Amino acid sequence: MSLFKAGRKQNEKFNRKRSKGGGSKDSIVPSKTSRQDYDEDIDSDEELEKEQQKHPEIDDDVAALETTQDKRIRLAKQYLRQVQDEERERDDNADESDLASGVARTLKESFLSASGKSHRTLGGKYTGYDLNKAVSYHWKKQRLSPTCCALSEDDAFLYVGCKSGWVVRWDVKSKQRTACFQAKNSAIHSIAVSHDMKYLVVADGTEEIKVLDGISLTQQNTLKGHSKPVTGVVFRRNSYQLFSCSADRTVKVWSLDEMVYIETLYGHQSQVSGIDALSLERIVTSGGMDQTIRIWKVAEESQLVFNSIAEDFSTVKFVSNDLFVSGSVEGTFSLWSSGKKKPLHRIKLAHGQQDVGHPNWI
Repeated sequence: MSLFKAGRKQNEKFNRKRSKGGGSKDSIVPSKTSRQDYDEDIDSDEELEKEQQKHPEIDDDVAALETTQDKRIRLAKQYLRQVQDEERERDDNADESDLASGVARTLKESFLSASGKSHRTLGGKYTGYDLNKAVSYHWKKQRLSPTCCALSEDDAFLYVGCKSGWVVRWDVKSKQRTACFQAKNSAIHSIAVSHDMKYLVVADGTEEIKVLDGISLTQQNTLKGHSKPVTGVVFRRNSYQLFSCSADRTVKVWSLDEMVYIETLYGHQSQVSGIDALSLERIVTSGGMDQTIRIWKVAEESQLVFNSIAEDFSTVKFVSNDLFVSGSVEGTFSLWSSGKKKPLHRIKLAHGQQDVGHPNWI
């Protein structure tokens, strides 16, 4: 299937440009063309690339004539060629069938990873821990308990917030402190780092969200909109779309590309205590004392409410786009599916209890 068709008006545009330029000998469009030539197909994007190399002055014209669908097809073909080249480099002796199966496997893994449906078996690799080999990060100004932490996508840097109002950036390999930020007169409630460490956002117990440079931890901006303290922040994976929850019972959507507020999501009847997101435009939140968990489908402007268990949910985390876990003040740990109202599995007193009737919170 051809990528482009040269219509009559399009060729006339090229002719007008040629006439203005004095009719150069190398012009690729003749001044007199039959009607059949107007509908001539370009057989492949390789031919187009060759013509553009011969005549770089027409690149802008071709780009202007390319439709959105044409661009998608062109980029898809480029990506397919790239995957094929990588498979050939991996195994020079592979025949056509092996190459095709390798390409299909790579494309499938790429799709599952992008859609958040890729699963890896990890549980069997963890058999316990050796406390003697544990690494301790300590700084004298972080004199009170840590409250939250975030790890960079490459696992190279650890961000830690504490009750004394400090956020510290640690180099995991060297165990050195590389940067710090202090929120005045408030404890750090939640932090989140973007996929490329361009931004670190901080909920410091106020109604505002501080936007810091992810490397130097210098403040870049302040997001205002919540009417009560912000309790949680999270980035949508591989994007600068930010979600925040607050004691004002709302969830807000922000864009850090333009540093602007997008919209507010209503539904919880008490302060929102936990929030999480993955690659889809979908949020999971715990409603604290309103005893509900909600999945917000932002694009569809809808929400799913999970309230089959009468517990004060304190925290939630996505496992995949369809599975998530919750922890409660009653000490219960639960695994949920977005397609079912009741949890798939539930562990009571998952962290034990201090004494009878006083479970350890999750």
